Amino acid sequence: MPPVVSTAAAVPLSTPGLWLTAVERGVMLAGLAISLGGLAGRGLSRQYKGDRPGPLPGPWAVRGALLGALASAALLVTAVVGPGLATGLARPAPEGLHSGGTAEIAAIELILFAAAAALLRLRQSGLGTICLCCVVLAEGIRSHPEGIIAGAGAFVAFCHIFPAILWAGMLVYAIRAALAWRGDPEAARGIVRLYATAAAWLFALVIVTGVISALVVLPIGHLGSALTTTYGSFLIAKVALVAVAAGLAMAGRTRLRRAHRPEAGPALVTRLEVGALAAVLAVTGVLTVLTPPAAPVRGSSVPPAPASLQHAHPVRHG
Repeated sequence: MPPVVSTAAAVPLSTPGLWLTAVERGVMLAGLAISLGGLAGRGLSRQYKGDRPGPLPGPWAVRGALLGALASAALLVTAVVGPGLATGLARPAPEGLHSGGTAEIAAIELILFAAAAALLRLRQSGLGTICLCCVVLAEGIRSHPEGIIAGAGAFVAFCHIFPAILWAGMLVYAIRAALAWRGDPEAARGIVRLYATAAAWLFALVIVTGVISALVVLPIGHLGSALTTTYGSFLIAKVALVAVAAGLAMAGRTRLRRAHRPEAGPALVTRLEVGALAAVLAVTGVLTVLTPPAAPVRGSSVPPAPASLQHAHPVRHG
């Protein structure tokens, strides 16, 4: 097959502000996981039918929403101060959004996070949860799949981000609840069992939607570019980390079933699972600022890269 030249220049990792934006996006996703996943984790833990040694810990929903608001504010400042950077990092750009929507989406997410924090503080968890779900929707609109396939891309991204956020956030809450109930090992294990069942379904959704999303940004005809592009390398790293998290999850569930005596608190493998999922969110933050190989599926062409990035060599796919 003759080489196909991408319609967008590759953004080098040395681009000023790239890593800053990636960290800001990663922190924003972490805040979303802590808040939205924490709320879901508390709701799930309330389904425990055994004797309760004490009250369940409150979710860190307000703290997570404030962390997300802080990261969104930082993203907005970065986009406003360096508009050329925002344009270069958001490629391909979602249709109808200037500079890839970096500033617009960051502003919307800042408002949503702030509203969620206020509502949750006022114990309006239902409305606060809706605001947090809207943040996930905003991320879908800003995502690479949406820039490649308008409309359908946002839906695919939403269906991938939502279960991933719940998986990470619910695990954090399950560990906190198990530690709070460590005086009653059987109750602590019961909380982890509830999480394990939900996590299995969430993992299945993450895998299915992840494969679909990957095929959008990395078409079958260009799969070889996974080994030759920066985006492909980080995508492989993300897949590997998800596999590690899944392996740790399976090890933790097996240990939970085979244990001959109850132990207080979550197992070490469960805590390591948190670390693996945190790494997944960090790599996802980097992926959001890199250029995927696929070209947009729409009539308009991709706008040229900013002058500061014109020196970058086009990415070639085998």
